[in-house]
Parts: sequence; C-alpha cells; structure tokens
Amino acid sequence: MSSLEKTLHDVDSEDAGGVDTNTNVLTVVHHIRPDAVGVRRALAAGPPLVLGRGRGELGAGNLDDPLLSRAHCEVKLNDQGVEVRDAGSLNGSFVNGQSFTRTALREGDILGLGNILLLLHRAPRSFTPRPHPRLIGGSAKLSRLLEDVDRVAPRMTTVLVQGETGVGKELIAQEVHLASGRQGRFVAVNCGAMPEALLLSELFGHTRGAFTGADRERTGLVQAAEGGTLFLDEIGEAPPGLQVALLRLLQEQEYRPVGSSQVHKADVRFVAATHRDLSVLVAQGQFREDLFGRLRWALHVPSLRERPEDIPLLARHFVRLHAGRPLDIHRSLMLLMLRYRWPRNVRELDAWIERLCVEQSDADSLRPSDWIQLAVSAQEPSVPPPPAPAAAAPTLTDRSVKPSAESLRQLFFAVNGNVKALAGRLGVSRNTLYRWFKEYEIDPDALRSGGVDGLG
Repeated sequence: MSSLEKTLHDVDSEDAGGVDTNTNVLTVVHHIRPDAVGVRRALAAGPPLVLGRGRGELGAGNLDDPLLSRAHCEVKLNDQGVEVRDAGSLNGSFVNGQSFTRTALREGDILGLGNILLLLHRAPRSFTPRPHPRLIGGSAKLSRLLEDVDRVAPRMTTVLVQGETGVGKELIAQEVHLASGRQGRFVAVNCGAMPEALLLSELFGHTRGAFTGADRERTGLVQAAEGGTLFLDEIGEAPPGLQVALLRLLQEQEYRPVGSSQVHKADVRFVAATHRDLSVLVAQGQFREDLFGRLRWALHVPSLRERPEDIPLLARHFVRLHAGRPLDIHRSLMLLMLRYRWPRNVRELDAWIERLCVEQSDADSLRPSDWIQLAVSAQEPSVPPPPAPAAAAPTLTDRSVKPSAESLRQLFFAVNGNVKALAGRLGVSRNTLYRWFKEYEIDPDALRSGGVDGLG
C-alpha cells in the first residue's frame, strides 16, 4: 500500500451513524523523499501534535529531516480552529513562507518545517485516496468525481461535464467512454469552433452538391462515433441551428446529412461539456431549454484551486513528461505553486512546468523564475512581503551593534540569505558575522536550503 493509499491517523470521534464528516488534515506536499508526498495526518482535539526530527507523527521516517529540531513545532486543534507554535526550533517554522512564533493556521495555508511543506485542508475523516492510471491526484474531490463517472458510465444517459477552462473536461469525457465498455470510437467536436453550416456538415455529413464545393458525399462525426461516444465540447457555444439538430439527435437518436432527405439512426453515447452556466444562458435566451433538459446528468470537474493537494502530484507528472530525465522540484518553487490561484487550471500548470524544463534544462532541480514570482505577487495582493527586521533589530544608523538571535534571523531573511549584503548592512566583517552565527547556533546554509522559504 502506497503512502497515498493510507491515512496515518483516524479521528477517534467518529459519528455514531458511521457517516464521515470533513475534518482538518495536514498533507505532505513537499519532501526530500518523493514517496512521502501525499502522506496525510488528520487533526484531533486534545493534546497538541508535536512535529520534530525523528518523530513518528507523520509515519516512520517521514520526519527524518536534518533541518528539524527534535521538538520543532506544535499544532493544536481547538474551538477557534488550528493554532501552530514554534517550539524553539533552531531553523524556525514558517506559514506561507513567513516565520512565526505562534499563529493561526487556516485552510489552504502551507506550514514549512525544514525541507517539508504541509498543506492544511479539509477532507473526510476516513477518506482513502483512489489511485487512477490516467487521472493524476489523490484528493477527495477527484475521487468523488471518479465515483460519479463509474456510476453513470454504464448507462446511456447523456452526460454534461462542467468545469472551468483547463480543468480536463475532455479527459473526464474519455473516462466516461472507457468505463462504459462501448467498443466504438471516442470522437470529439468543438461546437463553437466553426460557422454553423460547417458544423452541421462536420457532424452529420453531407451529400454531393449539398452546397458549393460539396463535390463528393461525406460521412460525418456522428457516423464515425457509431457504437462509441460523441463528445460535444463547448456545447454552450453551439449556434441556434446546431442546437435544434442536436436536440433531435439526443432525443430521437436520429439525424439527416446536409442535403439529404434520408433519416439515419445513430447508436451513439453523448457526452457534452461546457465552462459556462447553461441555466444562465437559458434565462438569457441563448440556449434552448429543451436541449438543456436532455443533458440529464452533470459531472463537475473541480478546479485546481479546489484540490491544491493534487498540485505536487500533477507537477511531478509534468516534469517526467517534459524533462525527459529525473528532476526535482525545489521547495521554494512548490511553495509558490501552492500559493498561486491557477486561473487556467491544470493546463496552465502543464505550461509552467514545460517552460521551466526548457529554461532550466541543465539544472538538478526546478526553481522559481522571475515570471513565476511576478505571476504570484500580481495575483495575490494578500501575499505578504519579505519579513522586515524586528523592531529591536539593528538599522543602518546603529551599525556594528550585535543583534539578538531573532533579529539576526530576520535580517538574514530581509537580504534573501546574502551574507555579504548582511555584513555590509550591519557594518561588520563577514568573519564577525559568522562568529555571531556560531554563537547563536544559526546555520546559514541550512536556512538557505530549507529554513527560509523563497531563497533561491
């Protein structure tokens, strides 16, 4: 059983009737060992969860990180939510890249401990991820979608796949086809990709002489999908004439080629898809209500924002696809990807990884590029700026004053781990700075590689 197929901790207070309810879960979204990504820990009321080097709270070996202190961080679930407290760790604890002593942890926040990133999200208490050979992800929402696919696939019910642009609606349509057991082809047509007359000809075929340029008879996509599945992509963009023809096709399983008076029967399963709200289009008079009524079963494909725990798995899949060789994803890049909102969903993540693989083809691991930093910062004004020095930290006007350990860490963050810049800012030599590091037991190399989020 893989790490993705197990939950390491079940909440004891199960409902009396055995019905699962959502609870707060910490999921590993970055780790120096890829097999640990996806390990989950459900939070329960009671004593705080102590995370530290060598402890077993995330399973055997999953906290064996040299950057962690023995007791690094405490996570506690209480009536107000989830609270985290740094337990005096050497290299610090971070939420969304920012160091803290004690703070609230909210849904979607990323807790950073050394090389490990943990995502707080909601999931059913006893949920078990469902591996799939073609669809990547271990989230509860993806698993529920796959259950719905299995439920509807064996029937001839017309399915409407709904979801934002780039979520993979055609992949779900293909899963419906594959799970249906139908032996014919899966044939796709974009209902908004061409003028109405061409679409009608493309779908239903035409006779010779049906229109100018029709010098021969042609079969259409409906016939090509005989015994299989016809995928009507972007059905919300279908022009009025095509909507009328589709209504007859879905309702009667009949169609006529353009220019022909002969009616053909169709043995075809229909799956439609749209990123638009068809009920709104019906109210606006842009989509036929009777056609909308024929789309009996709706499958909602969640956006990437709704299943962030799947981002690491998808990213690693695309790295394997585009890099052509083993290539790690640096923790700072993973943190940025988890903080991004992904308006174009999985398609955009694929494009990001492909571009990074080209730009960093000689690297051992993918790291943030300037365009990624700009995309995240521009999209999320809530993303905090780099930590400023604490109030008691030295400034340019009180140079050569030995700072406290915490102030030294904060200044180290502020200069992005540049020792030369920090020495200049404090007005001391680098030897003096390294002496201070040694006195405070601060390891700058460890902070750069794992303890400071976003350092390159």
